[in-house]
Amino acid sequence: MHDEVSSIEGIIAAIDDLHRRDPIGAELGYAQRMSHWLMELDSDPSPALVIAVRAQHLKRWECPRSEFPAGRAGYLRWRRNAAAHHARLVTQLLETFESDRALIDRVGALVEKRCRDRDGQTLEDCACLVFLETRLADFRDEHAAPDVARILGKAWQKMSSAARALATARALI
Repeated sequence: MHDEVSSIEGIIAAIDDLHRRDPIGAELGYAQRMSHWLMELDSDPSPALVIAVRAQHLKRWECPRSEFPAGRAGYLRWRRNAAAHHARLVTQLLETFESDRALIDRVGALVEKRCRDRDGQTLEDCACLVFLETRLADFRDEHAAPDVARILGKAWQKMSSAARALATARALI
């Protein structure tokens, strides 16, 4: 168990080193908030989930939204492309740590949001909680009320009852 914890700590440190290269300086903070919410939602998460939560936006600056068409179709294409990019990068990183193939595959699937299980839901919950915590106020300022209501509704639908309870208790909405 000690070796597994040490290995995960080393992987997280390597992920954070990559986040520190973000020219905008946002990704390390995002990853830390993701990990914070993970611990709020699950006191004993799987190693794959711990890593996936931290790596969800790994080197996101390499996939600028501006390189895709405006509108919903362009946004969805960008999001799929970005998720695949993040998954590729974390897979490569895990291979340098000589991680077990099952762990590598599981982390990649979580980062690409291909998991429709408890871990996949928890990762989605973390992302929604970080959005509510860090972006909602700016989003409200930048968009019309109907757009805000629509996005909030979509986020709420994606969230588990536990995440909704946390959002309500912490007055994030």
